[in-house]
Amino acid sequence: MKTVLSIQSQVAGARVGNSVAAFAMERLGVRVLQLPTVILGRRPDHGPPGGGPIPAPTLSAMIDGLAADGILAEIDAVLTGYLGAADHVGVVVDAVERVKAANKKAVFICDPVLGDDGKLFVKDEIAEAVLRGLVQHADWLTPNAYELGLITGRNVDSLESAREAARRVGKPVLVSSIRTALGLGNLLAAPTGDWFCETARLPRAQKGAGDLLTALYVARRVRGDALVMALEGATGAVYDVIVRSLAADSEDLLLPEAQDLLEEPVTWPRARYMELN
Repeated sequence: MKTVLSIQSQVAGARVGNSVAAFAMERLGVRVLQLPTVILGRRPDHGPPGGGPIPAPTLSAMIDGLAADGILAEIDAVLTGYLGAADHVGVVVDAVERVKAANKKAVFICDPVLGDDGKLFVKDEIAEAVLRGLVQHADWLTPNAYELGLITGRNVDSLESAREAARRVGKPVLVSSIRTALGLGNLLAAPTGDWFCETARLPRAQKGAGDLLTALYVARRVRGDALVMALEGATGAVYDVIVRSLAADSEDLLLPEAQDLLEEPVTWPRARYMELN
């Protein structure tokens, strides 16, 4: 069984971070080892969330515990999301190096989780640490359009600007939340060319949709799905889960109720190949 080490937030009362990623990846048959960067009672946008960041020494000691049990060699991918403190970056980099030393085929996927819609939702020092100390170590990146702009120092407001910015990164990039005439699209920029997959516009999306997209894409790739199948399957499943959750007037993603859609989405948008210029 393929194994992912998922290092991101844990929120007791919301489907975001590891509460999304672990459920989704395990539903696709991938084992998930969860390391929380923060433990909160609720989402911060609701008010004081309770809880707080995991101290960096504690996070590092948890990785030591995995290593002591010989588990690092079993990890096929390290996935990072929301970090609760700037000094988490050093812990993550060390963990990735240790995993890759134990398993030469392991990959590191960084979902920056810094902000959206033109604004940061993390402290400036966390954003700086992720951009300067984490992005460069990743094998794959999964930013949204705003985060891709932060990474490249460019304005990403269209498919063409996203393609141009992604090319500057120099590694595979899955860019989400690109606005189109139809709705929203996800761009997969790979060395062999770009693929673009879009779905119709919805009135809104629940928090955690980006975490879900990354988790589904990573799980599909780790278990052996081709690039395009992983992109299409993840895009369609996220759309279907959002639709199901909106129909129930839920503020959260209804993952248990919609779990069958994670593996077999009703909506299967076809990705469009875009040649390199």
